[in-house]
Amino acid sequence: MNKIQKVFRLKIRVCSTCIIMTGQIVFSPELRAQGIQIFSEPVLSTVSEGVPVYTYGYTDVLGESPDLFDTIIIQEGNPADFTKVRPKKSWEIKFNRLGSNTPRMPRTAENDYLPLEPVNLIDGDEQTCWSSRSSLQTDAEPAWIRIDLPVERVIQNIILRKRPPGMVRGQPGMVSPDQNAVEVGMGMPGVLTIRISRDGKNWATVFDGESLDSPESREFTCSFDPVPAKQILITGTNLPKVENWLHSFTIAEVEITGTEGQNLALVNRGTGVAVSSTQHSMGQTRDEHRWLWPLHYDLGLKWIRVGYHDDPINWHWVEKTKGELIVDAEADSAISFLVDRGIDIYFVLAFGNRLYTQPDPSRKLPQLWEWYYENPKPPTTPEALEAWERFVRFSVKHFKDRVKVFEIWNEWNQWGYWGDIPDFAHYMELVRRTIPIIREEAPDAKIMLGSPAGFMTGMSGWTDETLEKREKEWQLLMAISEWAEEVDIIGWHPFYQPDIEGDLYKSYADDIRVFKKWANEQGFQGEFSSSEWNVSMFYPAPTPPNWWGNLNYTELDKAKYIARISVLHTALDVSSFFCETWNNVYSMDLGLLRRSYYANPVSVMHPQAGYYAMRNLATALDELTSADFNVLIEGQSSEIKSFEMQRKGEKVLAIWMPGYAKDDFESVPVQISISGSFKKVLGYDCMNGVMQELQTRTTRKGIRLDGIMVPDYPLLIRFIE
Repeated sequence: MNKIQKVFRLKIRVCSTCIIMTGQIVFSPELRAQGIQIFSEPVLSTVSEGVPVYTYGYTDVLGESPDLFDTIIIQEGNPADFTKVRPKKSWEIKFNRLGSNTPRMPRTAENDYLPLEPVNLIDGDEQTCWSSRSSLQTDAEPAWIRIDLPVERVIQNIILRKRPPGMVRGQPGMVSPDQNAVEVGMGMPGVLTIRISRDGKNWATVFDGESLDSPESREFTCSFDPVPAKQILITGTNLPKVENWLHSFTIAEVEITGTEGQNLALVNRGTGVAVSSTQHSMGQTRDEHRWLWPLHYDLGLKWIRVGYHDDPINWHWVEKTKGELIVDAEADSAISFLVDRGIDIYFVLAFGNRLYTQPDPSRKLPQLWEWYYENPKPPTTPEALEAWERFVRFSVKHFKDRVKVFEIWNEWNQWGYWGDIPDFAHYMELVRRTIPIIREEAPDAKIMLGSPAGFMTGMSGWTDETLEKREKEWQLLMAISEWAEEVDIIGWHPFYQPDIEGDLYKSYADDIRVFKKWANEQGFQGEFSSSEWNVSMFYPAPTPPNWWGNLNYTELDKAKYIARISVLHTALDVSSFFCETWNNVYSMDLGLLRRSYYANPVSVMHPQAGYYAMRNLATALDELTSADFNVLIEGQSSEIKSFEMQRKGEKVLAIWMPGYAKDDFESVPVQISISGSFKKVLGYDCMNGVMQELQTRTTRKGIRLDGIMVPDYPLLIRFIE
């Protein structure tokens, strides 16, 4: 047993599929027979200047906070030493409001879906296709295909074929490609270089130039005098914009024609294929889940939200055959894994199931994953609603001992997740049918109204007349008015890539305060949750336009904004879920791990600065709740943002300079006065993860701190009583 495992102090629990004891999951013989593997625990891989480095699969994580800044000054002229604060694991933290949305969930092979794998290039089926991973700009990374014949053959043609046009896009519940983008399987590079070899070392170029591709063309053909070859290497540049993931090389087939006209590039002829990278799936690969799932507890998160996207716990995966409801064994064990390590679960009950909601339940776009390209329609008919109720009862009964919060749908106010044109009345009927089942089957669980996309931006500035109008028009307000006394949590998804100087973000804290007050006036007495938000950084900057806007932040900017938003939510008693823990597929920078370079089959991802900032704050914000105490901040700037928090025996002040962050920001000196007497005062820097005891002066009403240096990210001042 390694050191990580020894720190667990967990009770033994026996379930139908596994035994959980002292922090390890030991699977039963039945699960072993199904190929279920233990989620990897971290392994000590090396030591960097005395600090251990742990490996999660192929991801290396420093055991304490790295020094993101060479020099930290919390208080001018203070000679006291800085002390690194050891980040706590989730089971060591009593309570914080930090969580994340998972990058989909672990799943067994039976429920895995990888529609764009390279073998599709050599299967002889033009309806299947491959795609390289998305690139932010057209030639940010190389994209290539290598075909290996089992034996040297004489060839004379190399043909690259696109997927034939499919059904017309743009139907409700189906995403169309971005403006000026092509569909998957139809992304021929603008420039191609084709080389052949007999020995894998010496190569001859048979084509190097423009493909002359057009929307009307279906293939590219390279013909030459017959020549012996065993390996063929096809490199593409000037990659087109594809679907909704920016630039890729994506085609349906590679044909290598022999002298008798036969296609030699077929898997059933023993041919193999290798590629630069693959757009595996919005759900990530199964290996990545097994390796990286433990990062949730390394981060010190107390909340994880599952089921909000295309997860194996969603209805259309649980019930793939009418009347047969089955929980994926690996997804099931993944939830137990987190719960047994001190993490609480938000479980989203969703989405439609085409077995009940569509006359023809077959997929129309089988070359793409369902979410969000072809969502099943929602249940609206009596038969579909009854089937939904069976799914809800089955899921709640199965998970009630491990799930703290059941959320009813996700982003029901936009068609991409509702699966059709949003219909408020239909969603209200869904809620009406769902709440009693949850109360009956899991009376101790909390019920959350489905989080909508967006928030009540500007609500703090509304007049009474505007509010009265919005109450009759805005669906979130209408839903709360109807269910305020029946649900326990209200959530929302405020922003992706917010403009920190824009109106949406600048009024966000005040809007939350007004919104909470309004909800309480409707009879709501529960909790609030910003259950999905994101800040991204891009290297290089993506080609505009993009649905999230064209702002670009540096990696350090992102870390600072993550820290600001996490502290803001905590100080307002709002649960805060970053989206997502990691993601190596989507064109937007979702996640806390760096996607520095794509490769096949494994793209190694290492923590961004934001990973360590959030991990530091998960420890620093343990047990903190909102507070209101008398503090005075004086200095050169009147723009300082401040929030008060408290825990038993301690007041905590969070301060930072607002506005756009800068990598080389110069901290601003201030003086802080606070009423009361304190044993000591500590300053905590959440970027380097260090603590320093601060110098104070006694005043008539309390104490004063001079020369406190305020950065453009949260500095926490701890007043120990």
